[in-house]
Amino acid sequence: MSPLLIVLFVVLGVLFLVSIVASFIKWNARRVTAWFSLKKLEINKPILDYARLILDENGLEDVEVKKVGFFASMFVGNTYSPSKKLIRVSWGTALRPTPTSLAAVCQLVGLAKMHAEGKKGLRMVEFNRWFGWVPMLLLPLVLVGLIVDLVVSGSIGTYIIIFSAIGLGLALIYFILSAVAASKYIASCKIGQQLILDMGILQEKEERKIKSLFSAWKQLAVLNVFIALFEVIYFVLRILLSGTKLFRR
Repeated sequence: MSPLLIVLFVVLGVLFLVSIVASFIKWNARRVTAWFSLKKLEINKPILDYARLILDENGLEDVEVKKVGFFASMFVGNTYSPSKKLIRVSWGTALRPTPTSLAAVCQLVGLAKMHAEGKKGLRMVEFNRWFGWVPMLLLPLVLVGLIVDLVVSGSIGTYIIIFSAIGLGLALIYFILSAVAASKYIASCKIGQQLILDMGILQEKEERKIKSLFSAWKQLAVLNVFIALFEVIYFVLRILLSGTKLFRR
């Protein structure tokens, strides 16, 4: 077995392990969300009203809040648009006045605060949400290249390199995007956590849970960067391995 192939399997193994860790963190975040879903906020008002109140209290009267429809929520979700100074709250978040929904809104207000303070790169967070589906396309590209090669020439060759190169380009773009987005997202989570704690409407146990939720969100952002990095390494190795086989013929 060639050294390149060994390294390739190691990279795939690390990708698999990181994906397992990410799945566990997502499970923990869902568990906290489920726990909070049974609890209403002390003042049972619509989440959009809470968002407006927090924005106004932080001098962000020029930031608009808008609820996104059911179908649009599947693609947009909870986002802050720096260009429009607009917080979009998903249909599901706006519907449930729970601490989890309030935490999501506070994180968005955190982004709005960073924007007002002149922080750069915030649009990356918005783009990262929209292009979160990119990693799902990457590994299938190699399979497509393999199938085309087998159909056209009956062996592994040029097409797997071409499709791997496309995958590498997408992986590089997504890595840069996710790395910048993660740094901004983590900073906004810290602001959002402090905003919700300063409101003084959560009990001690709820405060611990909300900190756990924000921690899970930040960890997922970091893990997404690691996954994107190892996908870049994978495609580089895939191209080198395929190129070596093609050159030896």
